Amino acid sequence: MILAHGLGGRSDLPVPLWLALYAGAAAVVVSFFALTVLWKEPKLRGADAGRPLPLVLQRFVDGRFSRIAGRVLGVILFAGFLAMTWAGPDNSAGNPAPAWFYVWFWVGLVPLSLLFGPVWRRLNPLRTIAALIPARRRELPGRLGYLPAIVGLLAFLWLELVFPHSDSPRAIAFFAAVYAVIHIALGGVYGPRWFDHGDAFEVYARLIAALSPFGRRADGRLVIRNPLDGLLTISPAPWLTALVLVVLGSTAFDGLTRLPFWTSLEAGVLGGTAGLAACIALTYGAYAGAISLTRPYLRRGFDPYPAFAPSLIPIMVGYTVAHYFSFAVFSGQQGFGRAIDYTVVSAGVIALVQIAGIVAGHVLAVTSAHDRSVGVLRANYVKVGQYPMLALIIGYTALGIALVSGS
Repeated sequence: MILAHGLGGRSDLPVPLWLALYAGAAAVVVSFFALTVLWKEPKLRGADAGRPLPLVLQRFVDGRFSRIAGRVLGVILFAGFLAMTWAGPDNSAGNPAPAWFYVWFWVGLVPLSLLFGPVWRRLNPLRTIAALIPARRRELPGRLGYLPAIVGLLAFLWLELVFPHSDSPRAIAFFAAVYAVIHIALGGVYGPRWFDHGDAFEVYARLIAALSPFGRRADGRLVIRNPLDGLLTISPAPWLTALVLVVLGSTAFDGLTRLPFWTSLEAGVLGGTAGLAACIALTYGAYAGAISLTRPYLRRGFDPYPAFAPSLIPIMVGYTVAHYFSFAVFSGQQGFGRAIDYTVVSAGVIALVQIAGIVAGHVLAVTSAHDRSVGVLRANYVKVGQYPMLALIIGYTALGIALVSGS
């Protein structure tokens, strides 16, 4: 069973590791210098961008039938999942629920959100159930921002990456039940806004959905757009940067646990918890260092943390693709209740997808950060002011490729 701790790294790259590292870093550097020549002023328009889709499609998407059908489907799927985790066999070999949870749901949120936008917001069963609670809603404190979502995300990541019995259906059932009770109760108190900032999975899915080619303009029209425009629609609420860096740090830890160095330590729960915390802290420290070096070149009145945080989301998505692709292909088959066929995708294809995901994510991040930089950096320092972030992104690229290589 390979559900526990995500997926293993691949040590059989189709090219030498040094060549993959140089090629990845070169792609980022070449992209940056091409942008400095060709992209002299901000071009992304955020919520004002997009070509309207046919009205008949928008009427269907926004129609009463579609909204109700999505909510009912979400509740039915959640009820079936809970029933299987509690009543089914208490082992991942005979129970498909762990594959449903870690692969079909957690990993599946990425392609679902990239292809169709923030559809999990409509499917979310916890939001649906909370809306049925008759209560007087309170105002959600704005200072909380995404902090509740970070707490929920850390709890899930600890279960997935550290807990030694993470593939136990009963452990998953307990986590899902407690998580559901907490968020339904708080959703009943604070209303729908709670899920916009407090539900880790909905917030995570919405951040990924910002990169979807489908979105909504400021006037409410359903549009097709440049995915990078979607990044500018993300609300710069408190703790946004920390949320993204928690995901980045956790994927780095996932890769670290596949290395011979880590497996030889036999770290246990305490060591695993410390390792996860350390990877998140180091990821955050590297970003904070780059921001501190960028700050002197900024125009007055700009806070660099929320200004550049959306540019990290393509990196987050690229890391997720790289670290979970083989996991999804292989472990996802267990969700159908059948044995894993390891021949469906070759090791070479997996490695190429991993490297392509990392490089593409970082190139998109450079593009997004550059567009933001030409708007917030002082005119005479647009290029030099971007060097700290460029160095950070190159470092993230090299680290990501090294970790997925298993070297």
